Amino acid sequence: MFSFRIHMNNPSAEFVSIARLDNYRLDFIKYSKFWGGPTATIVPTANAQVWGVIWRLDVDKLSILDEQEGVERKIYYPTHVQVLTPYMGSFTCRVYIHKVNPLPRGDNDVIPVERWPSWTYKEVIIIGAMEHELPEYYIQSLEKIKDNGERGCLKMYSLLIRYANDAPCVCPPPRRIPKPPVLDLRALRERNREGVED
Repeated sequence: MFSFRIHMNNPSAEFVSIARLDNYRLDFIKYSKFWGGPTATIVPTANAQVWGVIWRLDVDKLSILDEQEGVERKIYYPTHVQVLTPYMGSFTCRVYIHKVNPLPRGDNDVIPVERWPSWTYKEVIIIGAMEHELPEYYIQSLEKIKDNGERGCLKMYSLLIRYANDAPCVCPPPRRIPKPPVLDLRALRERNREGVED
């Protein structure tokens, strides 16, 4: 997910590695009209793990990333965490945490429906995890997250990106465009009267 969003606004971002953030969990809070459900945040939680992707970005592009993540609108705030990569050791990374933090919960606690992400949002996260080859067990845990079934915005967003980036269609228009049918109430009433009289 985050790779797609970063590349949308920051084409200069360079992939570094996948990484694991210990003692944090992925959670969903604060409803988003665009996504049709709550958006993700990381929450400090003992013995939990979140996997993600490290991107290298020029310091002069930091304000664009902050704007993208809603820092000025007070949606997320930036902080720094220590992550562990499979082959490159530890890194200190900038992450964005939602201003509203969910309450602590146990592994077996029931998650309220308002904290279920949309199907679309969950699918984007899973696609990003598969694209960057995050561990299989983590992808399976993402697939088990309950979603609210909302599907609309991914199709719309994909179409917008397609029509914004692809060359326009040069297909010849049809020779004759048929007119839409018109409902003639007068003729319908007359036919009904004639049917009643017979």
